Amino acid sequence: MVKNLLSFFVVLIISQTAWAQCPGCIVNLPIDLAEDTIYLSDAPEGVVGVYYDGDLSFRMPKTTTPVAATDPDTPPGLTISQMTISSVTNLPPGLAWEANQTSFDPSEETDGCGKICGTPLLPGLFNVNVIVTAEVFLVEQTSSFSFPILILPGSSITEGFTLENGIGCGSVTPVISNNISSGGMDGFEYFWDFGEGTTSTEENPSTPVYDEPGIYELNYQAIVDTFGYYLSEVTVESTNCGDILGGAPDISVEVWDPSGERIFDSTPDNNTSFPYTVPINLFLDEGIYEIRVLDDDEGIEGGDDNCGTIFITQESNGAYTNGPLEVSVTIYHPIDTIQSVDTVIVHEQPEQPELYGIPSHSLCEGNLVNLFILYDSLNQWYQDTSPIFEATGPVLSVEESGVYWVTHTTEDGCAATSDTVNLEFAELPVAPVFQNFDNLLSLYDPGALPTNYTLQWYFQEQPISGANDIEYCIDKDGSYTLEVQDQDTGCKSSYTLSVEYDPAFPDCMPLSTDEQWKQAGLNLYPNPATKVVWLEGTLSGDITIRIYYSNGALYQMHELNSISEAFKIELPLATMASGHYIVEVQNEKGQYRQQLLVY
Repeated sequence: MVKNLLSFFVVLIISQTAWAQCPGCIVNLPIDLAEDTIYLSDAPEGVVGVYYDGDLSFRMPKTTTPVAATDPDTPPGLTISQMTISSVTNLPPGLAWEANQTSFDPSEETDGCGKICGTPLLPGLFNVNVIVTAEVFLVEQTSSFSFPILILPGSSITEGFTLENGIGCGSVTPVISNNISSGGMDGFEYFWDFGEGTTSTEENPSTPVYDEPGIYELNYQAIVDTFGYYLSEVTVESTNCGDILGGAPDISVEVWDPSGERIFDSTPDNNTSFPYTVPINLFLDEGIYEIRVLDDDEGIEGGDDNCGTIFITQESNGAYTNGPLEVSVTIYHPIDTIQSVDTVIVHEQPEQPELYGIPSHSLCEGNLVNLFILYDSLNQWYQDTSPIFEATGPVLSVEESGVYWVTHTTEDGCAATSDTVNLEFAELPVAPVFQNFDNLLSLYDPGALPTNYTLQWYFQEQPISGANDIEYCIDKDGSYTLEVQDQDTGCKSSYTLSVEYDPAFPDCMPLSTDEQWKQAGLNLYPNPATKVVWLEGTLSGDITIRIYYSNGALYQMHELNSISEAFKIELPLATMASGHYIVEVQNEKGQYRQQLLVY
């Protein structure tokens, strides 16, 4: 009746030990929400490695009316007296839950909340299964429902690269993005060591597949050589130049590029003191540059002296000498080296659980099947689409039809699911109820038998040979059983009845009446009798006389052959115990029975 009563109620707990991990949820419901309704807020998305903190708010119904709107099997208008959260499965690994309360009386309170928190360990779409018990008119119904939590792959950002989807089970193919892009320019060099035995010098190499469990250190290096060669300054350490008037030289410096063009000249420094530094601040291309050191004589003809010349390239840096000229050149060539390290983690993927105990024969109602796997713990068994409450061990006892499977989850959160098995328990045939009429046991309703069936009668739990019809004539007291088997399903049902033999109906036939006895010309006297009784008659032919106990057992038998005239025979009673007996007289024309009382 309340099969889907709690489909709205996806508030969950994982265990008593986890309740203290995520306290302090806040109830936040829409203002215009109906009083007797079903409502649940959505669970926010999460990211691997990023702390997750999400509140879920809910309102449960007071009656079954909101439930009936989506579940036609639930009658509307019934009061829900109690709602209890029992357990939850399939939370994303790393997350826990705490509810503000787990048991509700909807007549007093319908609103609640729960907080999910923790750091997700694995990405994926997790259908969180919730098991809830509802009570309506003292009848409890346990149901399971699910809601999704999406955990996105995490990103780890280093200076050199960004690593996404770096954690997984069994096999991981991470996404690696180079944060130091060349943009097509020269001057960039890269080196990748993926930690699993391969390296690369490409800017954006193909992402390797990590298909063995382990922790892999990913090392990255980028060398950025794009600044160029920068001639910062030239220092004249010494020279033999002198002023024509005998004073200190007035030094100036010129720079000529590889094509012979002067690209720099400095203002002369009057009466230069050494060392003398001239800021240049020029980028150098490839080729040979000429640096000239001059003594300026302010335009006096022939007065400017060339103190000397040195030749440099991009790679030149340091002190140079050309005769008495000593010059120091400062060239900057900055190279930026970026090194980054991150980790790829591959957890071991558990082997797929193999189901054992699957029967090879057909199943009937009342049979018990024990499915089992070789994982002792961290399991969850399912029937059809729902988890089975508290079914977390290695064995599942099954008594009803359904599709069954099990998921095993490691402590790292890696899961493996077994194949499914569809177990069908066929209905038992209708119990073959029978009745007793005059020692004849007969099936009460033959029309209820299966289309294809077999029958077997039992006495005192032992099969009666050849007794396979819908009727059986008893000859003694005891417990009789009729078993029916449906040949199409192999399923059996039985019915047992304790029966008392009626001596008045030997072979399920009634005793002859006094009139029938007389018409046959038979007379049994005295009756009752003590030590002897006489039987006389006018029957002819072969005559058989039998005396039966009241339970149908034969006591004595006499045979008269070829009788052609009236006969009279003495039947001794000396050894007979007091009680009722049946005297039977039979010839080719008929069979006659009479009761005899011995005392």
